[in-house]
This record gives sequence, structure tokens and C-alpha cells, in this order.
Amino acid sequence: MTLDIGCGKKKQEPRAVGVDREPGSAADVLAELRHFPWPIRDNAADRIYLSHFLEHQPDIMRAMREVQRIAKPDAEVIIVTPHYSSPDSYTDPTHLHHLGLHTFDYFERDSFENFTYGAGGFRILERSLTFGGNLLLDNLGRFFAALSEDFYEKHLAWIFPARNIHCRLQALK
Repeated sequence: MTLDIGCGKKKQEPRAVGVDREPGSAADVLAELRHFPWPIRDNAADRIYLSHFLEHQPDIMRAMREVQRIAKPDAEVIIVTPHYSSPDSYTDPTHLHHLGLHTFDYFERDSFENFTYGAGGFRILERSLTFGGNLLLDNLGRFFAALSEDFYEKHLAWIFPARNIHCRLQALK
């Protein structure tokens, strides 16, 4: 089963089971996702989408514990969120957090276990930045991020802002 947590008005995959709190959304299951546990059984999903969801969560680590709980072993978790340098990150007043590439380091098994006091966590399979469509500035951002994402984030992110972070994780159980 594929789950789309916080699916909004359009699911990432048409056959995914959408979960959202808004009655006008594409959700198959209506649930307040700030309250735990979510109404999803343990080990339910092979793939879980969190597209523009985490930045709205008051407790990101608790939300990720729920993702880990509902994921089958080795499930794929796909996260998209605005990069902290993106104007999109600060424009929406419902965004509670502004995330960077290394935010996802905290979801890896060793760090995650320290936060959750239990087994589990994730392995980062890939993560990348996307940029907008400005030919000169966005291509410079892309170029510098391709050379070194760390250097880009520490020194150039506010000069050549990224748009989104894409991160693909594997659930470890």
C-alpha cells in the first residue's frame, strides 16, 4: 500500500491512500495529523509520501516516529519540503519549521534512536535540492550545490536560494 500523508487536494500517486485533516482534500482518511497515533495500523505501507507536510508539524521527530511505525520494513519514504533559503519557506504562515539538507541526518538510525529511545529509524537513500526557473541565478545555485551541498548551504544559500529539498529514505526495523 502507498500512503500520502497530508495529501492536500492532489495525491502524489492516484492510487495512494490519502490522509489529511481537511474535508475538501483528496483524502481517503480524514485525521488530525498533529495528534498521535495516526489512525493507520503498524507496518501498513510500502511507500509513504510526505510532500510539503513536515514543515507544518509542531513535533517533526514525533511525526517521523509515526512514519516509522506505519512503514513496513524497508519501505520507501519520500519527503519534499521547502529549503530554508526558499521564499516559500517563509511566505506560508503555517510553516513552523525551516529545513535544510542536514535536517534529514537526524532521521538516520543512530540519531533517530537517540531521539526516540527505541529501535528503528531510516537510511538516507538520496537527497537533493531543486531550484526555480531563473536562468542565471538558479543555474548558479544548481552549479554550486552540485560541487558541494555543504559549501552551498553554509555560504551561498542566501545568495542563490534553493526551492525544495527532495529526500528519499528507507525505513529500518
